[in-house]
Amino acid sequence: MEPSKFRESRLSINRLCEQMDQLIENQAVDESKACFDRAFGELDELKPKASGDIQKRSVKNLAMKLKGMETRISKLKTKGTSASGTASRGKNSIEWDIDRVAQLSKSFLEKVLENMAGDPGSKVFFGTSGKGIRPNYQVEFQDGRMALFSGSGHKPKADAQGAKNVSSPFPFQDIDAIVNKTGDI
Repeated sequence: MEPSKFRESRLSINRLCEQMDQLIENQAVDESKACFDRAFGELDELKPKASGDIQKRSVKNLAMKLKGMETRISKLKTKGTSASGTASRGKNSIEWDIDRVAQLSKSFLEKVLENMAGDPGSKVFFGTSGKGIRPNYQVEFQDGRMALFSGSGHKPKADAQGAKNVSSPFPFQDIDAIVNKTGDI
């Protein structure tokens, strides 16, 4: 990647980290998580573009920095729950809507679209557990076949019967529109 463009991206992520640091200091849990998601998405897009040892090392350092921020955010307490334990773990269900899907990184959604195999009748269901950054997902094709995929590597999973804890379906056209920024969603 061109050094000046790489530097701009790196500085943007660092600014988000500074903002996140301030939000954590102010105990703003939801805002901290949203800022983390934005920074992680930018890093996810920057990672494959890094070329050369210096850029790759810089991406690795940014990833470690974000990992530290993630740990700090996880220790923040939300109103009415403890920072750890069963109370906070049991209610961690993600509500997927088209706006939330659009916040996933473009590179992630491009791979989801690839796994939908160009089938305009296919639908994707996102997992409702985890952090919602790289969710596991399943694709239901027009012919009724189901395929489950890991969110981190986009690799097929063995159990293709359909997972529990998934969102409502999002049709191929919606994902295509987000990736290619066409039409109103």
